[in-house]
Amino acid sequence: MKRFLDSTVLVESCLSASPKFGAADALVNDPKAMTSAHALAEAYATLSGDARLRISPSDAAAMVDDLAERLKIHALGNADYRQLIATAPTKGICGGGIYDALHAQTARLCHCTEIHTLNIGHFKHVAPDLVILGL
Repeated sequence: MKRFLDSTVLVESCLSASPKFGAADALVNDPKAMTSAHALAEAYATLSGDARLRISPSDAAAMVDDLAERLKIHALGNADYRQLIATAPTKGICGGGIYDALHAQTARLCHCTEIHTLNIGHFKHVAPDLVILGL
């Protein structure tokens, strides 16, 4: 069973002081786990941009590079983006929900059966066909 990890799990796996670090780190080190190129960019944005974390952009980049070394990464192609955006209105997907839909579609294309996230509610609408699990 393949597992898709969204950016929230990736970020937690970089924060050793987080109470969720152990669970997130175990998922990142699971050989059945994968993520999307988009999730790596989201993780970098959070790690380098959240002032509360006090992580420099260069340290954030190194953390994301480490994640990319440990995980299988899939990037959607142009046709995947176009199809997802074209069908979004009929599925009630708008605003930032498109990013969760991107993750869900990546998970489907990679034959993942689970999505791991801290934002379970974000995925219920865009991935009713997948098992959504929190940390």
